[in-house]
Amino acid sequence: MSQPETNLDRMFYPESVAVVGASSGPDNTGRNIVQNLITWKYRGKVFPVNPRGEEVLGIKGYASIEEIPEVVDLAVVFVPARAVPDIMDQCAKKEISYMAIPSGGFGEFGESGEELTRVIKEKAREYGIRFVGPNGLTIINAENGLCLPFVTLKKRRAGMISIISQSGGVGISLVTFLDDSGSTFNKFISVGNKVDMDEVDFLEYLGKDPGTRVICMFLESVARGRRFLEVAGTLDKPVVVYKANTTEVGARTAASHTAALANDDTVIEGVFEQTGVIRVGTVRELMDIARAFSLPPMRGNNIAIVSQAGGYTVLTADRAYDQGFSFPQFGSEMLESIREHVRSDVISLGNPLDLGDVLSSDAIVYALDKVLAQDYVDGVVAVFLRRADSKYEGAYSGLSREVYADVGEIMKKYDKPVVLALITACRYFRDVQSRMDFPVFDSPEVAVEALAVMRDYYRGHPA
Repeated sequence: MSQPETNLDRMFYPESVAVVGASSGPDNTGRNIVQNLITWKYRGKVFPVNPRGEEVLGIKGYASIEEIPEVVDLAVVFVPARAVPDIMDQCAKKEISYMAIPSGGFGEFGESGEELTRVIKEKAREYGIRFVGPNGLTIINAENGLCLPFVTLKKRRAGMISIISQSGGVGISLVTFLDDSGSTFNKFISVGNKVDMDEVDFLEYLGKDPGTRVICMFLESVARGRRFLEVAGTLDKPVVVYKANTTEVGARTAASHTAALANDDTVIEGVFEQTGVIRVGTVRELMDIARAFSLPPMRGNNIAIVSQAGGYTVLTADRAYDQGFSFPQFGSEMLESIREHVRSDVISLGNPLDLGDVLSSDAIVYALDKVLAQDYVDGVVAVFLRRADSKYEGAYSGLSREVYADVGEIMKKYDKPVVLALITACRYFRDVQSRMDFPVFDSPEVAVEALAVMRDYYRGHPA
C-alpha cells in the first residue's frame, strides 16, 4: 500500500488541476468550477474532463483523466457519487496524489452512501491519495486563485484569516462577512464529510502556513480529539472556533447533511481550554474575534476609553470593568495638553476620556495620539459617533473630516491596538468598515469583548 503524502502544498499550490465533471452545458454545475478558476486568475493549467471531451469556457477538454498529456497535481471530481470510485482508479493510474470531492450522496445519504464511503476510503489508502470531502465546497487559496467551489464566487484579494468549515454554506457566509467588513481570507477549506482529511489535518497545515495569521473554524464534530489537542497546543497563532451540534436536535440535523457525529461537549470544551483555542458562541463572534487579531497585540491589561458621548463612555467603562481591565489615570501634564483643545471646561478629563466637548476632528486625533503615547496604556477602546445624513456646519464644521484612517495610522505608530466602535447609520457604518484596513465594530460591547479575548490570548502567547 502506498503511503499518503503529508505536505499539502501540492493541494493548495498545484501547478495543474483536472476538473472532472465539467462540461459545456449551460446547466452543468461543474463548469462553475472552471469559471471560478478563470475569474480568480488561477496561475496553473486547467484540464476539464467530461465523457465527450468537450471544450469548457474556451479551455480544451478531455474524455478521461488518462488522456490528459501532462502531469496533473490535483483532481476536482464533481460527478455522481457512484462514479467517484472509478475516477479514483483513474487518478491512481495518472499518479495524482490529491483530490477534492464536492459530490454528495455518501455517508449523509443512508446505507448505500455509507458503502460508497467505505469504498473510496479504502481506495485512497491503497493508492496513497489524500482528498478533501466528499459533500463540501472543498478549497480556495486566494493567494494563487485556486477556487474550487461549484458556486461562482467573485475574486477577493488574499487576507490573513484562513477558514476551516464543516458546513459549506456557513463557510461561504464567513467569506462573505469578511468581504463585507473590509477583511479578506487567505485560505478556505470546506471539509464536508471529512472521510479522509479532517479539521486536524488542515489545522496542522495552516498552523505552518506563512499566509495564515489567524485560523477560524466552524465545526459540527471533532474527529480526533487527542490529535487536535496535540496540534493546537503547538500553534503560535490564534485559533477561533464555533462548535455547533451541541444538542440532540443539532445532532440529528448535522447527521443529515454532513454525516457528523455528536461529541461530548464537556470533553471538547476541556480540549479547547487546554490548548488555548478561543471558543465563541455565535457566528458573528467568530468573525469579530478573528478580525480583531489583525490589530497590533494587546500586551497588558491597562486600557483607556476615548469616547465622544458621556453615555457611551459610561456603558463602555462598565463593560470593560466587568472584563477585568485596569484604567490607569493620566498625568496632569498630558491632560492639560488635551484640555487646550477642548471647547469649554464643562467636562472633567480623565480615564475614561470623554471628548463630547471637542468640536474638531484634529483634536480627537490629537487626544487619541496622546493617550496611546503613554507607556502605561496597552490599548484603547474608542467609541465614535457620526451623523451620516447631516452636514457638519457652523460650530460643528470642525468635525466634518473623518478620523478613521488616522486611527489606523496611530495604531501603527505605537504598535498598540485600538478597538473602534462606530455608532452611526447602518449604511454609513458598512461604508466605513469596507474602506478601512482594520476592523471597525458596531457596538462598544463587541469592541470590549474583542479586546478582552486578545488580552487573554497574548497572556499565554506573548507577542
